Amino acid sequence: MGKLTGKVAVVTGGSAGIGQGIAAGFVAEGARVFITGRKGHMIRFVRFTPAAIAFLAISSIAHAQYNEPALGTGTKTVEIVIENATKAQVFSPGVLASHRPGVKLWADGEPASLGLRLIAEDGNIDPFMYETMKGIGKDFGSTTVIYPIDPGQKQKAVLKVSAEYPLVSGAIMLGMTNDGFLGPQSIDMFKIDKPTVFDLYAYDAGTEQNTEKKEDVPGGFGGLGRPEEHVPIRRHPGIRGDADAPADWGWDVTKPVARMTVTPK
Repeated sequence: MGKLTGKVAVVTGGSAGIGQGIAAGFVAEGARVFITGRKGHMIRFVRFTPAAIAFLAISSIAHAQYNEPALGTGTKTVEIVIENATKAQVFSPGVLASHRPGVKLWADGEPASLGLRLIAEDGNIDPFMYETMKGIGKDFGSTTVIYPIDPGQKQKAVLKVSAEYPLVSGAIMLGMTNDGFLGPQSIDMFKIDKPTVFDLYAYDAGTEQNTEKKEDVPGGFGGLGRPEEHVPIRRHPGIRGDADAPADWGWDVTKPVARMTVTPK
């Protein structure tokens, strides 16, 4: 345990430079840190600084009360473990939510919502999380955050499902892409009665051109103002080598980028 374990710090200007260093120091000593700054994409995409990981911890605590609503018939808990199957793609934090049939957080062939766009382009979970939280007890039954996942590593999240809210959807950014993401899409987890494995493939949100330039990719510390596109969500074409994005950021597009194991509790 560090000297600041159990303490909460607020760091203004924590997205870069001295502020980022201060925030990282607080994290190293065990504090939970909330970061503000003008470079929102650098704050939200939590993989790239220890300080931003602390921001995610605060976000998780802030929304925890929404994880255990009264969901209705046969409410049960499912444990969701996502394993990064890529060699070099870092997964951003993500949002998972249980919902009613007919509700879509995203769908192949349809336009991305603003919330999905901001996750897919910058790893910014805030609008997507807000969309699910405001619908708790209506369209959504439960919502949670999953932490960043390095290549070959796993992270766990816990969610509640019920007969009224049986389906689970979510989104996580592929960090070294322009607007790539992965996540479950309307999977019925209420009916699962034993550990079950699902393959998760990479999708393109269709909101930003795949320039494959480091300056346009959050994982390459790219900035805002990147070239847009306006096409439906589709399977991601992978890293083609069109610019200076390293080839090892790529993956076999015929295979899943992640494995998701769902276990009822």
